[in-house]
Amino acid sequence: MKTTAYVNGLLIDGTGREVLPNSLILTEGSIIKYAGDKKDQRLKESDEVIDLSGHFITPGLIDCHVHLGGAISDKAKDWVLENDTQQAIVSVQQVRELLNHGITTVRDISRNGLHLKPLIRNEIIQGPNIIACGPGLSRTGGHGDAHEVPIELVERSHPWALICDGPEEIRKTVRKLIRMNSDWIKIWATGGGLWEKERETDQHYSFEEIKTVVEEANYLGIPVCAHCESLKGAKDSIKAGVASIEHGEELDEECLEGMKRKNIFLVPTLGLFFEWFSTYEVPPRPELAAYEGSTNAEKEINRIKNNFKAAKDLGVRYALGCDSFSNDLTPFGKYSLKELYALVKAGCSPMEALVAGTRSGAELLRLEKSIGTLEEGKRADFVVLKKNPLENINNFNKENIAAVYKNGIRQV
Repeated sequence: MKTTAYVNGLLIDGTGREVLPNSLILTEGSIIKYAGDKKDQRLKESDEVIDLSGHFITPGLIDCHVHLGGAISDKAKDWVLENDTQQAIVSVQQVRELLNHGITTVRDISRNGLHLKPLIRNEIIQGPNIIACGPGLSRTGGHGDAHEVPIELVERSHPWALICDGPEEIRKTVRKLIRMNSDWIKIWATGGGLWEKERETDQHYSFEEIKTVVEEANYLGIPVCAHCESLKGAKDSIKAGVASIEHGEELDEECLEGMKRKNIFLVPTLGLFFEWFSTYEVPPRPELAAYEGSTNAEKEINRIKNNFKAAKDLGVRYALGCDSFSNDLTPFGKYSLKELYALVKAGCSPMEALVAGTRSGAELLRLEKSIGTLEEGKRADFVVLKKNPLENINNFNKENIAAVYKNGIRQV
């Protein structure tokens, strides 16, 4: 098996340790055999030596929240009306763009991800490794429904959602998703603000329904991630025992303490909120009066930052997830890096943001033994950068990426 030595790079290994200059990464096939101080004697073990002098090496990024549905438009009805074959083709471009931006693993919520996963694993197409949820669960009229389109079309062609209501229908849908080879189960426990009757503040599934999802998935050891934008929906999801709260912009002390106690991760999608609140009109809410800002949008952004800081300060674990869902509004790859920058804007150090996008993502996905850090025995998934991301997190960008390796093979 071929061995390769990557020498003289400045190593950011994903553990949170400081940069290691003059480093050596020795790989054998797809696996890291050594990562640390350069040791000349180990060069004798390699078939090839690649000099990375002046470059920075990080683990490949892990984005824990994308929708590889192949959607181009940002309009909910178009997600259903766009041709299914077209969306399948576009999703191939979406995974390629993720890889081009240094993302080597994603957790995906979509129908296409279930098919992209084996194609990428078998090297038929290029893209990040996929942890596939398949389509998520939405109630009728919920965040995964497109109310302007006939429901029969939604049930047939929504790129990342299935409609189901009530415990027994939910139970059967979870079983169908597991039969489709889903690695995780996604549920929209609350609304998301796509139209007037599914506001972010609305809870969409009862505690009994959420509990049924978790119970059924847990029979086979499959974790559940819950879209939660309202406080009550978050509380019921935490009580039911989900593995991660997605978005979670309304988390009180009870929520945060429950998440910490149960080791429930937060995937805050901060970049999406920062852009969303800066682009679209924010409805007035009594709670906003407590936050600084001359507009509702500014107050909302400060509320989100405050919410994330409270979670971080308490020790709730968090991972990077950008919520890319359409080429037009949330371009794939580029948006993942925006989330990295948003974590820093919200109070993380560049190192903390990188750990959120590497080691923490692997821990959330229960893959910490194989990815997330550059250490012996793990997969050789790493990014080579021309500039130091710890000096300025925006240095982690497509233009500064000199190479992306996945499973020890150069992809970019």
